Amino acid sequence: FWTSGVAEAVVLGAVIRFPRSLPPSRQMASVENDVCRRVVVVIGSGVRARSIEMFEKLHAMGLQVVLVDDRDTWAAQMLASGLIRQLVEVPGVSARAQDASLADAVVEALSAAGAPPADAVYNAYNKYLLLSSLVAERLGVATNPYDAVRRCVYKHETRKCLVAAGLEDWLSFSMGAVAKMRFPAVLKPAKGSGSSGVVKVASEAEAMDEFFKRKARGSQAAQDEVLILEEYIDGPEVGVEIVMQAGAVVFCSVMDAAKQSSGAYFQGTGRSYPSSLSPVIQAMISSHCIAAVAALGLTSGVLDLDVRYSEASGPRVLEVNARMGGGSVGVMHSIVYGLDLVDVHLRALVGCSVRHLVGLMPTDPALHYEAGWVMSPYDGVTVGMAPFVERLHATFREHPNIVEIVPLIGDGKTVVGYRGNGLPTSLIQVVTKAEDKESAEHMLGTVLSTAEEGISDLVLRGEALLGFVAREIAPVFVTSPVATAMAAAVAGAAGVAAPLPGIALPQLHGLAD
Repeated sequence: FWTSGVAEAVVLGAVIRFPRSLPPSRQMASVENDVCRRVVVVIGSGVRARSIEMFEKLHAMGLQVVLVDDRDTWAAQMLASGLIRQLVEVPGVSARAQDASLADAVVEALSAAGAPPADAVYNAYNKYLLLSSLVAERLGVATNPYDAVRRCVYKHETRKCLVAAGLEDWLSFSMGAVAKMRFPAVLKPAKGSGSSGVVKVASEAEAMDEFFKRKARGSQAAQDEVLILEEYIDGPEVGVEIVMQAGAVVFCSVMDAAKQSSGAYFQGTGRSYPSSLSPVIQAMISSHCIAAVAALGLTSGVLDLDVRYSEASGPRVLEVNARMGGGSVGVMHSIVYGLDLVDVHLRALVGCSVRHLVGLMPTDPALHYEAGWVMSPYDGVTVGMAPFVERLHATFREHPNIVEIVPLIGDGKTVVGYRGNGLPTSLIQVVTKAEDKESAEHMLGTVLSTAEEGISDLVLRGEALLGFVAREIAPVFVTSPVATAMAAAVAGAAGVAAPLPGIALPQLHGLAD
């Protein structure tokens, strides 16, 4: 397959391989293939429970991290522990519009703080994708251009670009022209990720009802949110990861993307390798995605695409992320290819050649891998995640087909169940392997069903939640005049009417946590 001179792909089994020689105009300058001691600017510390592993990874790679963050975040803890080299505070960076004015403020703050010259700006959060590209452009380091990133962040701009390039032909309308849509259709935010806010609607009335429901939430964000209505593509979905450097594609993978439909909502539930699609269709999807990222103007690092394929319309790009994929994407590439996507992304940005990825093959092409997530059927609060996961480990410890069982969230987190209203919460990630797809799927299903059978020990609700509060939390609380109000709040969270007597506000100065 040949796509407009962008890249060549030939089918070798189920693997897409690219030319070993990059186009002469795109050859990289000779650089030391080492990221150690390079200075990387990171914008935003994120939520500690989700971000600490990333910062530990950057530190282990020997990178000198200069963190730009708001005031009064947990970033000061990382500075004190030596995880980051420097903390540069920019008040309001997390709340301000990601525009040229904020980018200028970040660059000025870096200069005023005496930050060393940056080799790259690394971003792992959707929240700061636009700002990171603006800052990188101002610092003169490799990045995906701001205009290209914007075309990815806003899905209606993605559609417009790919239609203009002649790659796709979407049936998409504003809500004012909803009567022209063919149903079922999909209503989604123009800006977003992880299927958040994506709803399948069966009729014009259902679409309008969902539209007005969202606008009635009252917040300014709800009023400003741009919603798009587009045709529903009925077909298998795949996740595509592309690695680019200086505008050249050096790696492309295709994995089946499992989706769980929960009512009207969609939820990604894992990855499967090799894809169940034929090698020819995988090559078609790869070629299409390479042409798509070129049309969007992307040039650098790891890129993540969600694609659906139907015989009627061929491959359709649902979304493009100018960053590596989340969820099970990283672990599946590590297991299948021995590929660390964070390392690859940073090497591509700082100028270390990643041409060794050309022609990269799976470490064991004979094996099939399945990744999936444990979810709760009902809403509740997580309690005892560590012992719950340990019991799962003990149950399957001797089984050779288990690759990993790891928690995705900790204790005290509010969980949305897949039988409820809203996007379900992923609790635990499971990866299995086998010499055939059916066996790997069966093993994954066994672990997931075993976990769900005992989910009442992990996700508490109603009386069980109140009982836990009475046993574990109430003893460290003291009586106060607001006991009734506090108990009523706990009861409300538990979904029961009767408040628990005797619970009051804690003496915060006496509690370590």
